[in-house]
Amino acid sequence: MNLGMLQRAISRHRYVKNRLAYESLLAHVDSHGDAWKVPQREIAAWWEARGAAELDLRVSERGTLRVSCALKDAVVEIDGKELRIPPFTYPVASGIPTGAIEIRYHCASVDQDFAREILGHLGYGHVAPAYLDDAADITMAALEPLLGKLRETAAAHQRYGENEIAAVRAAVRSAHESRGVPELRIWTLPQRDGRPYRVCVSPRFDVDKAIVNMPLIHELEGRYGMRSTAYIRPCGPFYGAREIRRYVRGIGGNEIALHGEFVTTSGRFGDEFKAAAGEKRLIEYITGMEASGVCMHGGELSSNLSRNTRGAIEAARFKYETMYRNGYFHPLHLPNGMGTLRTLSIGQHFADLNVKPGRDFGEELLRAFDDRFSKAAAVGGVFVPVLHPLYFDVAHYLSRAENVCRLGAFMPGYLVNVARMRRGRSYVNEE
Repeated sequence: MNLGMLQRAISRHRYVKNRLAYESLLAHVDSHGDAWKVPQREIAAWWEARGAAELDLRVSERGTLRVSCALKDAVVEIDGKELRIPPFTYPVASGIPTGAIEIRYHCASVDQDFAREILGHLGYGHVAPAYLDDAADITMAALEPLLGKLRETAAAHQRYGENEIAAVRAAVRSAHESRGVPELRIWTLPQRDGRPYRVCVSPRFDVDKAIVNMPLIHELEGRYGMRSTAYIRPCGPFYGAREIRRYVRGIGGNEIALHGEFVTTSGRFGDEFKAAAGEKRLIEYITGMEASGVCMHGGELSSNLSRNTRGAIEAARFKYETMYRNGYFHPLHLPNGMGTLRTLSIGQHFADLNVKPGRDFGEELLRAFDDRFSKAAAVGGVFVPVLHPLYFDVAHYLSRAENVCRLGAFMPGYLVNVARMRRGRSYVNEE
């Protein structure tokens, strides 16, 4: 019998209280002044558009570089220091001839897709491949080893290595300098009213049980201009289509994504791939809204992560997922063979349940949130805190008779599974 699991559940319901820490985070983010506060679907849309965008660099007249970009709300970073809104002009040496500035690189043909991903990820869409017979500003010998290390790190850790990213940026910076222009790239975040955002905060709510608490959370968020993403379970035991539709009627500018349970529902749909497509169709049918994103549910003592999960997400054509927590604050397309997955990976950074339940839970949670927010702000990144709505107001959840009945129906099976589990295990289906 795994009494530790039962004790942990009791401690969470006694000590885990999110509201005060979350409201303090919202106030802190709001006071920053240059924080972009949006659901994850808007981050995904921006990041995809940014990755495909290019800067247009041309010397319009002797001594004047004109910088423009077709991407709406784009910001340009100059030499890693200054942010400016395009179009703008920048002084350069008068000896540079008029016309377009083109910066080229060489890499092996099998690495072309991954090279484009890395350069787009860094905002260098204007840095383009050169034919092998043509001269290049960035040589294959300089670029290929970095691409190999970046691919290896991303495959293993779902992030890019800081040293390799810095080396790519140094190579691109040197290429710009050789053309007599500053290092220019599309900044990681957009702008509004001519003022660049310096950090993004996009809360994620894992709605395991208490969907009834989400309107209260959105009311709180609304006071600070925050919009967030709620991950909903269309096949879960604690709420159904009626509760989901009731929530959707007042969702406003917030987002619904899928809290996937592909392992759990594979028996119902046929396999994990069919479950991914089936759950996506079901949540979209219930809500009448597109489910752009997905993360995996790991509650009720069952894991929904398997060797098939990433492929199932890709096959179901989700636009993004938020499965990985690794301290990386920029979205990316993970490697897939010599190319990349189509689905964008947006990192998550700290969850309420990472804090050990205790009397100082709220203070510890707020310290962790503030720390991750500061780290995201330092790199113009995206901070995704993960919270569970049940722990905002357990009493409000239990005030609904239907919730008490569903919880009561669930508990006998839960206790049986706890009794079956060996000590030290987290999941009944753990191999």
